Amino acid sequence: DDDDEGDWEAPEEEVEGLASELMSIWMPSSIGAAKLTELGLHDLLKEERELQIGQANDCLDQLRTDVGNKAMLYRQNFRAANSTREGIRTKKEIQKVVARVNKHVRSYQRARQAILRMDPDANMAEKYQEILPEDLVVSKEVTEENRFGQGTSKLAWFWVMDGRKSQLNVEAGGLMEEFYRINWLKARARRDRWKEEVSLVRHEMLWMGLWFEYHKNMWEQRALWSTEPGKEAYARKQMVLWSDFANKARPTFQGKQMDGI
Repeated sequence: DDDDEGDWEAPEEEVEGLASELMSIWMPSSIGAAKLTELGLHDLLKEERELQIGQANDCLDQLRTDVGNKAMLYRQNFRAANSTREGIRTKKEIQKVVARVNKHVRSYQRARQAILRMDPDANMAEKYQEILPEDLVVSKEVTEENRFGQGTSKLAWFWVMDGRKSQLNVEAGGLMEEFYRINWLKARARRDRWKEEVSLVRHEMLWMGLWFEYHKNMWEQRALWSTEPGKEAYARKQMVLWSDFANKARPTFQGKQMDGI
């Protein structure tokens, strides 16, 4: 695709020597909504909107496939490379994938800009977000599956914008299937871990309140059993301290802690 829009009409000699699939096609959004309305062609914007949305979705499908392929190339080939020759071949394969990724990003950004010009709605801007460089990095979920700090990692937005499998992803076969499988397993493990963390925190809230009550009762008994005024005064001071802790914890943890046994 030609990134430069150029003039309205190209010289005949350039058009004749240019393949049809490489020629830029002027779309209604290039003219502007006001001019189209003036010409009575405003309905063309609706047609282009559908075309640009389809183009954006196709680019995202291809982008997911190639980013996933790049991640799997890092995982399978770089680790398995037993010679410099194999490593160089793998690098060349990755460079080809990176070139395709960059092409898909450029095509998507053009389609996105056209969509937002025609439909500057917040929902469209949220659905079709800008692709940032950090969104295209190789997922460490795949290349470093045993690394630390996976609790906050997540996939780029375009991986989870649509729950349906695209035809491109189906045709990609085992690589994409493994990529999704690995990330699904990682996500489930994080979910289970955080469910366990929530349960532990709720139990700790209950245990803390019981611990405060235990110490309050213990010092109350010591104050009653004490035969010396000094020891009794100290015991009552400790009883008031732990009672204050318990009184503060009770409303703070109300409705959050586990039910008492």
